[in-house]
Amino acid sequence: ALLQGLTAFTLAQRNKSRKWKAHAIKITSKVQEWVKKGAVNCNHMLFLLEAEMAVLKGEKEVAKQKYDAAITASALIGFVHDRALSNERAGKYMIQSGDKYLAFHYLSVAIQLYSRWGANAKAEHLLSKYKILLDEHHTPAMNKTVDRRWTWLASKGKSVNSDMELRSRRRSFTMRS
Repeated sequence: ALLQGLTAFTLAQRNKSRKWKAHAIKITSKVQEWVKKGAVNCNHMLFLLEAEMAVLKGEKEVAKQKYDAAITASALIGFVHDRALSNERAGKYMIQSGDKYLAFHYLSVAIQLYSRWGANAKAEHLLSKYKILLDEHHTPAMNKTVDRRWTWLASKGKSVNSDMELRSRRRSFTMRS
């Protein structure tokens, strides 16, 4: 239901489609019923879908609060993948709404969580897609995290083709003086 709902919200936002908005609302209502019946492992889904509804309505503060609630609820039940997804969606929304600092925060956490979960291709995709944003807002703490990430990938032989490529990627994520 979560992925169907997120897809419907994305299509509703992208195409300004009433059909997809109605479908998204229907799925959100279904998840809401599950939560009312006591399905505690669905709370984070409901918060995430409510965040997407707030995005659709243009309610930035409500969207941020709901994204944060989804992230917290996912963490409480140990759903690393859904926590990563919630951070990713929040980051994308913050880019859309012009808050690059918060976008950097959410996307950095998403990358770390996807890595922890073992979704290395997804983490690399986000690193590549948001490279400019990540480079702009880098801190020494993030440099260490990224350095550890690339070192770990290299040790596992995951998508790092050579030592030269690893050094190149590290260099691209160091703070510019």
